[in-house]
Amino acid sequence: MTFDFIIIGAGHNGLACAAYLAKSGATVLVLERSVQVGGGCSTMELALPGFKHNICSVVHTHIPTSPVYRDLELERHGVRYVYPEHLRGTIFPDHKSIVMHRDPEKMADELGKFSATDARTFRRLVEDYGEFIDLTYLPLMYSPPLPPSTQSAELEKSEEGRTMLQWQASTPVKLLDELFESEEVKVHFLSRMTVLGFAPDQFGQGWICLFRILKAEAPICVGGSQQLALGLRRVVEAHGGVVQTDAEVKRILLRGNRAVGIELKDGTRTEAGKAVVTNLEPRKSFLGLVGEEFLPSSFATRVKNYHSNGRSLFVLHLALSEPPRYRAGADNPPVNLAFSQEMFGGSVADQVRAYQEIAMGRPPRKEMLQITLPTLFDPSQAPAGKHTAVVWQYAPYRVEAGGAAGWKSIRDEYAAHLLDLWRSYAPNITKDKILAMTIQDPTDTERHNDNFVNGVDVVGDMTPDQMGYFRPFAGWSSYRTPVEGLYMCGGFCHPGGGVHAGAGHNAAATIVDDYKLKKWWD
Repeated sequence: MTFDFIIIGAGHNGLACAAYLAKSGATVLVLERSVQVGGGCSTMELALPGFKHNICSVVHTHIPTSPVYRDLELERHGVRYVYPEHLRGTIFPDHKSIVMHRDPEKMADELGKFSATDARTFRRLVEDYGEFIDLTYLPLMYSPPLPPSTQSAELEKSEEGRTMLQWQASTPVKLLDELFESEEVKVHFLSRMTVLGFAPDQFGQGWICLFRILKAEAPICVGGSQQLALGLRRVVEAHGGVVQTDAEVKRILLRGNRAVGIELKDGTRTEAGKAVVTNLEPRKSFLGLVGEEFLPSSFATRVKNYHSNGRSLFVLHLALSEPPRYRAGADNPPVNLAFSQEMFGGSVADQVRAYQEIAMGRPPRKEMLQITLPTLFDPSQAPAGKHTAVVWQYAPYRVEAGGAAGWKSIRDEYAAHLLDLWRSYAPNITKDKILAMTIQDPTDTERHNDNFVNGVDVVGDMTPDQMGYFRPFAGWSSYRTPVEGLYMCGGFCHPGGGVHAGAGHNAAATIVDDYKLKKWWD
C-alpha cells in the first residue's frame, strides 16, 4: 500500500505533524519502533501497581494555549489539563522561599519580601516587555525561525528592542546581575533557566531569561503525560491515518535524490507517494536511515557535529504514602502546594558550580533538585490518598570514573544522597513514607528514548549554535532537507525540545505549502 506521507517516530511532534496532514486530506502512516506511542510523553507504572509515573515530561507548559490544542480539538479527543493555583516554588537552604504567581502584582509582592527594588524592577519589566512577550512568544514558536538579520532589524527599531539585542548577547547570570539586587531573587529566576538545561554562564542566552522571568505556567495532563500522545493518535486515526507500533524503520528508500518510502527491520517496504517525515534525531535519521554516501558532504558534516553534551537527568520515581511538608511552608504555606519545588542552593555561584561539575563528569553533591507531585493536582495518577513524586537532579551522562557505565556502581549511593538532601527541606519524607522507588539514571533515560542522546532530554543541546535559525543546522531550519521528499519534524528542529508540538506544527505547515494541500487552519 502507498501512503502520501510516512512519518517515522510517534513522539508528540510526529503525531502532531501527522494529524495536521491527515486533516488536510492526505493519507498518512506513522511508524513507531516502541510498543507504545509518545516518546518523551510516556507514563508507566514503575514503582507499584496503580502509581503512574511520567518518565520524561511532567509539565506541558505551552500545549493548552497553543494552536495545536485548538486546531486539533485535543480536548474533544480526551486531552485535558489542570492548572495548579501556585506555580513553582524556590526554597533556599535557610528555608525561606519564593512562590511564583500568575498575577504580576502578586509576583512583585513575593519578590518584595526580599527586595523592594527588585519588586519595582519586575513591575517595570512587565510594563515594558509583558505585551511584547505575549504577542511574540507563541507566534515565534509556532512558525519557522526568523533569519538573524531579520530578527535583529526588527529589534533595532525600538529602544526596548535594542536593549533586548544586548541582553541576547549576554549570559543569564550577567543579565540577572544587571536587573536585580537580591541573591534570592537571582537564584529563583536563574533556576527557571537551568531547569531547561540552559547553562547559567552561557553567552548568547541572556534574552531567554527575560521570557522565563515574565512567562510562567504549569499545566498537568490529566491521567499522565502519555494522554497527550494518545489524544494525538486519536486525531490521526479519526481522519483516516494509520499508526503502527512495534515497527522499526531500517532505512529510508531513495530513488536518485528523492525519498520514496521506507523499509522496516522485518523487510516490509511501504511507498510514500509524496514525502517521508522523520521525527528521529539527526544522526539516526541521516547517517543511519539515509546513509552518509547519499548526503552532500557539507550536510553530513553538520549532522556529525550536532551535539548533545549538556546536562542529563538523574531521576527518582517515588510512590509515597503522603506528600512532602516543607519547612519553608511554615512562613510561606503555598510552597507546599506549588506545582514543583526547586532547591538550587543559596547563591548564583551554586548553580554555576553545579554546571561546571557536570561538565567535568562529577554528579553535583549540592542540591540541584526539582520535585513534582502530579497527584496533588491529578489524583487519578495514584491510588486514593497516595502520591507519586518525581525527583530530578541535574547530572552528567558520563561520570568521571567509568564513563556512562560508571553509573552502575554509584547510582544507589547517589539516590540515597539526594533523598537525604530532600529530607533536609521536607523532614516528613522518612523511609517509611516511601512505599517504593525506581531509579532512572541518565543512561536509563537514553535507553527509554534513544532520541535523548546522552540522556539530554531536549533532543540536542539548546545552545546558541543550535537554536532558532541554527536548529538543527544553519540553512536547514525550514524543516526541509537536501534529500527531496524528506522532511524533519522532531525536537531537534525549531523551537527545540520540550512538549509543545511546535516542530510538528511547523513542519506540517511547510509540507502543506510545498505540496499545495488544503491548509485548513489559520
